[in-house]
Amino acid sequence: MITRNHRNCNIHIGQFNETYYDALEVFEAIEEAGAKFGIREARFSSTSSCRDDVELLKIEEEISYALSYSGKLTVRPYLWFVPSYAEEGISVFSATKSFDYCGIKLHPAGQKWDLKNPCHKKCLEEIFEWSALSKKSVLIHSGTLPEDFPTRFSPFAIEKPESTLILAHSNPVKETSQLVNKYGNIFCDTACIEKKDFQKLRVLVNDKSKILFGSDFPVTQYFNQHLFNKNFSFKEEYEHDCETLTW
Repeated sequence: MITRNHRNCNIHIGQFNETYYDALEVFEAIEEAGAKFGIREARFSSTSSCRDDVELLKIEEEISYALSYSGKLTVRPYLWFVPSYAEEGISVFSATKSFDYCGIKLHPAGQKWDLKNPCHKKCLEEIFEWSALSKKSVLIHSGTLPEDFPTRFSPFAIEKPESTLILAHSNPVKETSQLVNKYGNIFCDTACIEKKDFQKLRVLVNDKSKILFGSDFPVTQYFNQHLFNKNFSFKEEYEHDCETLTW
C-alpha cells in the first residue's frame, strides 16, 4: 500500500490527440470518486503542451480556467515546460510568475530535449535551480527509451540537492529505485504502473514515503477506450486508477 499523502501528483487536462479534457469535469470526477481514497488535492498539467504549435499564453489560459474550479478538491498546476520555450528565450523564472505553480513538468519522450544544445542545457539547469530556490518539484516522465531513461535527467537534480525530482511512472523499476534510494531529493510516482511493477517497487525502495501516488488520469481512460475497448466513465476510470492505493 502507498503511504497516503491525500494527493494525486500526476493529473492532466487539455488536448490529448483528438480528445479534449475539460479541467472542471476532470476535477469533479476526482473529487467524487477519490473521496473514499482520501484524495483531497490534485496536481495537474496541460497535455495541450504536447502540440507542436504550443504557446505559453494558451496554456496559461487553460490553467486560469482550471483554477476557477470551485469544489472542495484543491487543484494546483504544474507548468509543462517545453524546449521551444527555451528556444524563444522564455526563462522558467519569468514563466512561473503568472500562477502559484507547484512544479515543472517535463516530458522528454514527447518533446526532444537535446542535452548537447547549450540553450536546452541552460534551461534545464535553470529549472532545477528554480526548484531548489522555490522548494517545488520537477516531475519528469520516465521510461525505458534513451530519451526518458531515469538516469538521463537525474544529474541535474544531483547537482542541486535542494531541488526535488519526481520520476513519473517509476519506469524502469530497478533504475528508478536505485536513484530514489541513493538521493534524498529524488522521488517516484505510480502513474500507469502495473501491479507486478508496483510490488517490485515496494520491495526495492527503502523509504516507502518516497513512492507518491500518481494516476495519469484521464489519459488512462483514453488508452482503456482505444486499446482495450473499456468504456469507463470518468468516475469509474478514476476509481480504477486509485486501486494502487490499496495494493
